[in-house]
Amino acid sequence: MKKLIVVLVVLFIGILFAGCTSQSAAPAATPTPTEVPTVVATPVPTAVPTPVATPNVTANVTANVTANVTATPIPANVVMITFTQGLSVTPGATITVPAGTIVSWYNNDKFNPHGVQAIGATAGQYFGDTAAHSIAYGKTYNVTFSQKGSYDYATVFQPQIKAKIIVD
Repeated sequence: MKKLIVVLVVLFIGILFAGCTSQSAAPAATPTPTEVPTVVATPVPTAVPTPVATPNVTANVTANVTANVTATPIPANVVMITFTQGLSVTPGATITVPAGTIVSWYNNDKFNPHGVQAIGATAGQYFGDTAAHSIAYGKTYNVTFSQKGSYDYATVFQPQIKAKIIVD
């Protein structure tokens, strides 16, 4: 029985030592750079132009152009209010117009939408309502003011400016 215990102890110690030892890992592979071929441009000969005799020619050209450009005038009863790319309104915040004048808001800002909105019921009757009226680039929104009075409105989208139209 003593022999069996000794054999088991020796076997146990052997297994213990076998499990504690580690195997050394293979060294990491180092990539070997590959040679890149050098490209050399080969010049291609170009053809030399052959001189050609040109006859002596004299040009006698007379330009006779007349431009007839006429701009379409804005009728006398129309006042333009323009939205610009600088986010401003021209003319300023208050304008005075005679009765029967058409006020035309024009969007000259291709980068931003603009619009107008009546403030109060009195102005709303001319604008159609007090909702905002959007004006796309290159388009206008027109309102005819036929009765004397003071009509407040605001610009919408960017920037908001409170303005007034005085009809006398």
